Amino acid sequence: MDSNRRVRDRIYFVLLSLGNIATALSGQLLECTNDYTTGFLCHFEAQNCTEYSLTLRANDFNENGSSTFTQCDNGRCCCSIEMSLISGETHTATVRKGDKIIKSQIISVTDTIKPNTPTIRSVEISGGNFQVTWDTHMAPYIRTELKHYLTYYKEGDTKTEPMMVTPTTTNEWNSYEILGRHLDPSTTYVVSVKTYIDISGKFSDSSEEVEFTTGKCHLLSFLFTTIGEHV
Repeated sequence: MDSNRRVRDRIYFVLLSLGNIATALSGQLLECTNDYTTGFLCHFEAQNCTEYSLTLRANDFNENGSSTFTQCDNGRCCCSIEMSLISGETHTATVRKGDKIIKSQIISVTDTIKPNTPTIRSVEISGGNFQVTWDTHMAPYIRTELKHYLTYYKEGDTKTEPMMVTPTTTNEWNSYEILGRHLDPSTTYVVSVKTYIDISGKFSDSSEEVEFTTGKCHLLSFLFTTIGEHV
């Protein structure tokens, strides 16, 4: 009798443990994005990142890739895998810890396209306006699909919402002029840019903020010229 009870208790404990493990693993989230050029960048929440590996298998053609996770700057485990990227195709992503499969999920190339983080190259004064120039770090065939968002505000103020702009494109760089009449004289502003792509509905990360300072005399001269034009 006691022997049967111990067996039942042991079976219950094993099933309970397995259930807890399954629940814990199901909560782990694998996030993958791609820049539609080189391949996938994937993030995974776990400790001891090097114990985990990722395998990607194309579901519509014969191609596989694999990589071991490493610790990345944001505290998560991350890895990158170079794969062919074809809009509309899918890949099966499998996370393993040693020989054990931890998680497997389908990843859509189209849904995971995320533009690379832009870099502001310069902020220069141009006829009373401030010309912001940036690089999107995207391939030529995808740059035309991007929408551009610019944010600028006074240093120390609350960050404003980004506004969509239509930049001028020269070679690989984009530029947009912030009108001097929209800025206060002798004031430091910070500016950043990010991009968006409709096909996946994803924004890039924002560029690093760059400071620029307006000049009192030049802006006053610009203001007087503008007023004179309306007299």
